[in-house]
Amino acid sequence: MSTRTRSIATATAALAGAVLVTGCTVAGTGSADPSAVAAYQSTIAASRAAAAESARVSACAAWETNVDTRLVATRATTAFTKDPNWQWDGIAGLVNAELAAIETESGKLPGIVATPNLQESLKTLFSQYKTKLDAYGVALRADAQARGSGDQTWPKRNPASSAMVDTLERIEAVCPSR
Repeated sequence: MSTRTRSIATATAALAGAVLVTGCTVAGTGSADPSAVAAYQSTIAASRAAAAESARVSACAAWETNVDTRLVATRATTAFTKDPNWQWDGIAGLVNAELAAIETESGKLPGIVATPNLQESLKTLFSQYKTKLDAYGVALRADAQARGSGDQTWPKRNPASSAMVDTLERIEAVCPSR
């Protein structure tokens, strides 16, 4: 190809490129139709909201399965203490079952917190619940080991249980199927 032919080919290609670029709508240049941009943004927002709602429903369902299992054990322990003549030796198996249920529930909470698209506020709430649940387990274990001696026995509900129940009730507010 001669120099002159190359020059003409280069000029033609440059001109064709300039014509193509001039006729394009390029994102971010302000040349897009504002109503199209608004519709796109609305679609994205709706998609994100749907993903967040789906994540909430999934996390709530997983949490409910785990908490329901633990609550059976907790209620059995509590029911045993309704008898004014109950003894620590008789409740030991129930407390051990409740401690096992607490460990199981606590072990599953990180997976719930890691649910994709879960809102940060719910991640925080489930994380707080795990912290309170773990503290309740530690306190219950300490009380069981004290075997009801002196001030180490809670008359009705231990303070760690109260804190856990408060957080549980906050979760129930966002997981209304319970």
